[in-house]
Amino acid sequence: MKADPEINHPTPAEEVLDPISADLHGLLDLANGQALSLGEIETHLKDRGYALLVLFLAAPFPIPNIPGLSVPFGVAIMIIGVEFTLRRKPRLPQYLLRRKIQFATLQKIIPFIARLMERLERYTEPRMKFLVTGPVMTSLFGLGIVSGGLFLALPLPIPLTNGPPALSIIFLIVGLLCRDGVMIVIGHALGIAAWAYLAAWIYFGAYLIPKLQHVWDAIKHWF
Repeated sequence: MKADPEINHPTPAEEVLDPISADLHGLLDLANGQALSLGEIETHLKDRGYALLVLFLAAPFPIPNIPGLSVPFGVAIMIIGVEFTLRRKPRLPQYLLRRKIQFATLQKIIPFIARLMERLERYTEPRMKFLVTGPVMTSLFGLGIVSGGLFLALPLPIPLTNGPPALSIIFLIVGLLCRDGVMIVIGHALGIAAWAYLAAWIYFGAYLIPKLQHVWDAIKHWF
């Protein structure tokens, strides 16, 4: 199967990071105070590829007080990640493309991405490019995106669970676009850390809950 050129030959950092901010800010002009669907956002960003759409979808998760996006955005990221893994051009189903994002939410998301990109570009440069190119690394990158999307799609009642997988996806996308293997490594490390954090909650929860139940039973006997 022929690999998608956008995946195997990303643009150098100096040619990508500045236009990213400009394209994302252009979404606010496109919205003009109204809600935008993912389909409209995809059309606006298509010249930059689905990598930018994933970056946009992952950006809301580290931001507090933006409810209702976790499951649909996580599923969309996961679908695109599967296509990256298979080295095919990503496509989203129509029911996701019709999903609308309110203008107030766009006003929070877009400046956050722009500020993050401005900070990351200070440390980003083409390096360790063997971690970015080639079918094996492309599929590994896609698996990282799938993993992060799956994590974000889980409705977990656990604090601080959205930040690490969202940042993992963001670092992976920046690494891909900028051919920066260091960013790719950081992205995979954050993804592993996210699942380790969840595993720790599950393990200690299973251990502590019975103990707390015994304590509660003992307290009830005092009354």
